[in-house]
Amino acid sequence: MTKKRLSLFALTMIAIGSTIGSGIFKTPSSIAQEVPDQMWMTLLWITGGLVSLIGALVYAEMGGRFPKGGGIYTYLQEAFGPLPAFLYGWCLLAVVSSGTIAALILVFADYSQQIVGFSDKLKPIYAAASIVLLTLFNMFSLESSKWFANVSTILKIIGIYGLLILLLFLGTNSIFDNSISIKEIFTNKTAEEFGWAKAFVGVLWSYTGWHYASFVTNEAENPKRNVPMALILGTLVVTLSYVLVSIGYMKVLSIEEIQNSKTLAADAIEKIIPGGSNAVSILIALSVFGCAGLYVLATPRIVQQMAKEGLFFDAFGKSHPKFGVPVNAILLQSAWAIVLIFVWGKFEALYTYVTITEWFFLAMACSGIFIFRIKKLGQTDGIFKSPLYPVLPFLFIAVVAWFILKNALSDDPAAYFGLLVIPLGIIVYFIYKKIKLK
Repeated sequence: MTKKRLSLFALTMIAIGSTIGSGIFKTPSSIAQEVPDQMWMTLLWITGGLVSLIGALVYAEMGGRFPKGGGIYTYLQEAFGPLPAFLYGWCLLAVVSSGTIAALILVFADYSQQIVGFSDKLKPIYAAASIVLLTLFNMFSLESSKWFANVSTILKIIGIYGLLILLLFLGTNSIFDNSISIKEIFTNKTAEEFGWAKAFVGVLWSYTGWHYASFVTNEAENPKRNVPMALILGTLVVTLSYVLVSIGYMKVLSIEEIQNSKTLAADAIEKIIPGGSNAVSILIALSVFGCAGLYVLATPRIVQQMAKEGLFFDAFGKSHPKFGVPVNAILLQSAWAIVLIFVWGKFEALYTYVTITEWFFLAMACSGIFIFRIKKLGQTDGIFKSPLYPVLPFLFIAVVAWFILKNALSDDPAAYFGLLVIPLGIIVYFIYKKIKLK
């Protein structure tokens, strides 16, 4: 029997730590390129937080209904059966986790470049070598990788809140003075050219992770109360943090400087504390490297669990005889992450590739709430109930559907290549079922 040991504080830290990654240190630059207006950039961050909060409210109810853990994988399986659950695991391996590792490592390479000064041509090689190092670290030293992940999470929290305080208190720029008004947004030609949907990719990439506390419901103390509270509190803390850091960047850098920055946090600190950029670059590089390590460590275990439940190839259910890690899943994930670095090569392309696919499954799993309510599936006594049902789940699904369609119909291949992995996964699923029947 699983020991219940995760308190409300621990669950909230999981929700916060899983969400705050590289996003706020990097994505404001690409967001500013699409929506170069301070007020509307801030409203995009607030909107992303509200969308995430709505999702957290729905997921909080589903977590109470199915306290065995597993998050999206469990909700899809309970609502729609094995095929959607398989597709989520397939895309987690082929798109979401591997793509996230590649994107995070490219951020790590950017901040490392700020410190060391190697050429752009060497960046993909440096990034690939970093993934190899992370893979070996996680394959042969489980305790050390957990320790490193904990240290990197602490560094990440110190980094974002230290950055927030410095930018807000030392920044001197006036903000929002020249922003386009709500009336002008419907009449101003410049405003009509804003890339709202594309900018929202960076916003949602930064917010992805709020649902991770639902993955460990089975290890939570009082899960019916604590998991919903952790999801809600975590989302609120992250939203407030992102909005304030975004405003902090604007108090230090102009829109043009934000647009053209490769290492935004370091450039902002250099502006207010000359010579301080290297210290910030080291802090962020280590925290992002550790965040990538969390994905190398965690996702293969989900794939391993799927294999043990008969929903994935048996080879991925096996552990290393000495170190006890899912070695085949780790190697496949890391190898594919290296391929993605050389195929896409840019952070923006990689987070687009990941975000659209991941939010597709977030919305699909959210739709399961209608089945759970109608059929009264899962536990129902004393659980948190999502307010304003069915309005909130419909609103969440509608916003995500708009965001996915607008980007999938664009001329950016990274926006739809991740989605193309889904039909490929259906083919793999039926091949797998045919092999299992032999």
